[in-house]
Amino acid sequence: MTLTITMTTGITNFRDVLDAIGVDVRRESNNEIIGCCPVHAKRTGKADRSPSWSMNASTGLWICHSCGSRGNLPQLIAEVTGSYESVSTIYNLLMNSGMEQLTRPKLEKVKSDVDWEMYMSFDNPPYEKLLERNIKAVVAERFGIRWDTSKQAWIIPIISASGDLMGWQEKSPRGVLNQPTGVSKSETLFGIDRFNIRTAILVESPLDVVRVSSAYSGVQCLASFGVQVSKKQIELLSNVCDCLIVALDNDEAGMTVGKKLFKHLPTFREGVKWLYYGHTKAKDLGEMSDEEIGIAITKATVLPWWVNV
Repeated sequence: MTLTITMTTGITNFRDVLDAIGVDVRRESNNEIIGCCPVHAKRTGKADRSPSWSMNASTGLWICHSCGSRGNLPQLIAEVTGSYESVSTIYNLLMNSGMEQLTRPKLEKVKSDVDWEMYMSFDNPPYEKLLERNIKAVVAERFGIRWDTSKQAWIIPIISASGDLMGWQEKSPRGVLNQPTGVSKSETLFGIDRFNIRTAILVESPLDVVRVSSAYSGVQCLASFGVQVSKKQIELLSNVCDCLIVALDNDEAGMTVGKKLFKHLPTFREGVKWLYYGHTKAKDLGEMSDEEIGIAITKATVLPWWVNV
């Protein structure tokens, strides 16, 4: 569901936003909006029958005291509607209504000069480009993937764990360019703002995250925006998942970094596994067929793939 201007007419505050996206709000108390958790069913398999969810009416930060989900308003809008275009639509309405901020009080760091309106001005990816990578359009939209027609480049959002847009990555045959210059992509993982299961598959490319999600709905990858994996990204992985499957590219660079991770990764509650490559010549999940992806994941082992190389 993508919200349009017509559907969001009259939005001037956070309560209006919650009503527009269908959140079951029960009451407002002082500076708190209380209702049933809109993501509870995704997390637990059951709807929230009691008002265990609340949002700060000034900052837009929210938490479910039952399932433990938390985040900010952009993250909630994207998850409930399945569309980052809805984030842009509502953001503009709130800004036009005079609200100075959407997500949280000012942090000590100055945020990059980017916003959702600027990001959503890029085009939707062309059908033929999606087809080349076996990516479904609905999944690309869910992850906020866009297309720069003038540069013939994929536009990939760089989003913090709390759902803030930090910038974006331009990916084309000419290479990769991060916008704005100096954006700290090593401080986050692509897909972490939507991650909600116990097992994470670590890949290099954000487009591989979208590719795998196009093939299997119950599998979630997180991407490091390249072969290098930072200490902060490892910390994020250990915070959000119980089991980690390392799926770096099956090439020299991937094996070099993989060997470092093998020595230095922290202990995960349900362990660390390594993607299986023995059945394919593909160098990563993005090059595999749906069947090959399934085999690579289900046959993941505690022994890294390069041991058999």
